[in-house]
Amino acid sequence: MVDPTSDLGEDVDESSAPECATCGEKIVQSPTHRVVTWIDDERVRHRHFCGDECRDGWDGEGEGNGEGEDDG
Repeated sequence: MVDPTSDLGEDVDESSAPECATCGEKIVQSPTHRVVTWIDDERVRHRHFCGDECRDGWDGEGEGNGEGEDDG
């Protein structure tokens, strides 16, 4: 797993980069990268987005229903 506190783009290449939850693009060294995080059933979940437009277009699918990436 990539350290989420690392410098933007540090240690991230396309093979390990997260995908945008809306459009599916790999997010590599993107200053517009957004992450939404929530707690579901005592687990931390998150979704990555390539920018505000994709974040705004997200329908919340996965939030609160056990889907989405798991941080632990």
